[in-house]
This record gives sequence, structure tokens and C-alpha cells, in this order.
Amino acid sequence: MIDWTWTEVDQLEKLEKWNEAKRYLLNSWRQHPEDLKTVIRLGFFCWYVSFEHGPLGITKNNIDIEELESLLKEVTHDGLRHFMNHEDFLWCFGYMVSMTPYYFGEYNEWEEKGASMLRRAHELCPNEAIYAYSYLGSFSNAYGTRENELQQVQNVLEDRFKGEGLLSDYFKSIYAQ
Repeated sequence: MIDWTWTEVDQLEKLEKWNEAKRYLLNSWRQHPEDLKTVIRLGFFCWYVSFEHGPLGITKNNIDIEELESLLKEVTHDGLRHFMNHEDFLWCFGYMVSMTPYYFGEYNEWEEKGASMLRRAHELCPNEAIYAYSYLGSFSNAYGTRENELQQVQNVLEDRFKGEGLLSDYFKSIYAQ
């Protein structure tokens, strides 16, 4: 799993400098479109700020949400072309797609795509607790199995989600519950 620490981006996100963080990530992606960490961090930033802009206190005056949603689709499609066999991409984008398929396109098509991506990440790394938990979580009837996996996930949270940016904070908070 990737070390999610990215000091410059983490600082901008912590200071809630949303436009600056977006510009930094977008410039990094434009310069290095093959860099997986950049693709995932940019995609996650676009998804999370679009999805959680209300609770984050972000208004349309702070950042262009429609632009983020459009950029999310662009990064997703580019990532699907380049990283369809990389477990970190499959897991993170599969998670986002599974949570909000309507951000990516036609609901049923993307709901299936998200589940397929999570399954593939788990197949590529069956012993990775976070991939297993995310995949099993895509099934509504897997509660008992998910409890066992959740304990394994909680044991590796700090190691897997280093950094202080939105991505690390988000996954540490939802998996710690």
C-alpha cells in the first residue's frame, strides 16, 4: 500500500486552502499523469470535497464543485486506462465509486464497476485487510465476516494511512469506528 504522506498537499488541506490544494494536485497530475499516488490523491480530493463540501464548510464561492466533479470523471477515466491492474487504484477508486456511483455516470453501471474494482483489488492482494474489508463491505449481508475483517483493519490503520491529508484522515476515521 502507498505511503499517503504528501507534505505540501497535507498542509494545504489542513489549512483548508482548497483551491491551492486542487491547483497543486492538478499541476502534479498534468506533469506526471503516470504517477499513481498523484492520480489517487487528486481523485480522492475531488471526490471528497465534492461529496463533503457542506460539512467541510465549503461553498461555491470557496471552490468550483462542478469543476471538481468534472475533474473527478477525467481522472477516473484516465486511471482506468492506466491502472486497472494496480490494487491501490482499484481499491481507492472502487471505494469511491461504490459509495457514490452517481458521481461517475449511470448509477447501475458504475455501482457494478465499483464492486468489480473492489473485488479485483482483493483478488490481487487477498491478505490485505483493508482491501478485504472494503470488498466485503460492498455486500449488505456480510456483517459477521466484516466484523472479523474490521479488527484486522484497525490493527493496521496508522501504518497504512500515514500523513495528515484528507485521504488519510478520512480512512482512519471511518475504519476506526
